[in-house]
Amino acid sequence: MAQPRSRTPLIVGIFAAIACLALVLLVVAALIAGIVYFRSLDSGGSGDQRDGTSTSGELITPPGVDEDQPYLELSTSSDGPVVDVYLDFLCPHCKTFEEAQGEDLAQLALDGEITLRMHPRPMLDPNSTPVGYSGRAANAAVCAYAEDPGQWFPAESALFEAQPGTEGLTDDELAQVVDEATGLDVGQCIAEGTYLPWIEDVVEPEAGSSTQGTPTVLLDGEQFTGDLAAPGSVKEAVEAA
Repeated sequence: MAQPRSRTPLIVGIFAAIACLALVLLVVAALIAGIVYFRSLDSGGSGDQRDGTSTSGELITPPGVDEDQPYLELSTSSDGPVVDVYLDFLCPHCKTFEEAQGEDLAQLALDGEITLRMHPRPMLDPNSTPVGYSGRAANAAVCAYAEDPGQWFPAESALFEAQPGTEGLTDDELAQVVDEATGLDVGQCIAEGTYLPWIEDVVEPEAGSSTQGTPTVLLDGEQFTGDLAAPGSVKEAVEAA
């Protein structure tokens, strides 16, 4: 009489198949979680710090600025010199420059004694963690300008006063700095990186081809070679032009 077959191998096989299926499901779940995580990083996560790319990538120029114009013209003078200022909001020497010359330049512009052109550069974007702070800070200042050109000066001053280390400021912190200095709500403009394509694709290429770094000041196209950290030095050069 034949002996009944043992069911043990069948049971073991079933449990092995279930274990393999569970392992596959865990791997798939881990892959999906990883994709979601890295996509959240690419899109800026909570919107705090981002990599410097704008949301849409569309080139939008500030009000009154031509598509190929690589500067903001803050004042226009019929007979005074043209002053081009190239700066980067992560540059420590630019902060020193703003402290020494910012008030004079603002007053000369308000008095109509100069044609003042500001070139906000993202030159030091690779130096922040995450990368892109210079461009985001420049965008914040341009956002203020877009709302009210006269608010460029207080926004610029406040952004340099709040200049961080390489860790940068979050979008929310940038919005707060500009709001406290100007009373303007530019949080959405900052979060969307509205003017980043203009800063990166128009301002920076021209600046890179015509200057060697920041801060740089041109008087009627000629580089100012005086001491940019000495208070009053640029004003004296302007008055002598």
